[in-house]
Amino acid sequence: MAGSGLIKSLAERERALAQQLEEARKAAEGRVREAQAKAAEMLEEAQRAARAMEAEYRARTAEAVARIEREAKAKAEAEAAAIAESSRLKVAEAVQAVLREVLP
Repeated sequence: MAGSGLIKSLAERERALAQQLEEARKAAEGRVREAQAKAAEMLEEAQRAARAMEAEYRARTAEAVARIEREAKAKAEAEAAAIAESSRLKVAEAVQAVLREVLP
């Protein structure tokens, strides 16, 4: 009879260990799911940050291009005005020289 008690005790111990193993497996699966969810959140956050950085880069680039265009236009207009003024003065001088030659 002592042998059957030992067998019963071993069987109970085996069931307890099997139950503990199953609980550990379920806990591990739960942790894996949590880790996967956290990884997915982190990936989404990184993608959002990358999109935000790209948008900021595009905005800064657009602002820089607009500023450069404004500066170039202002410079071109100033140069055109200077050339026009210089030409006007040269034409006026030429007219005066012709008038001095033609008119006594």
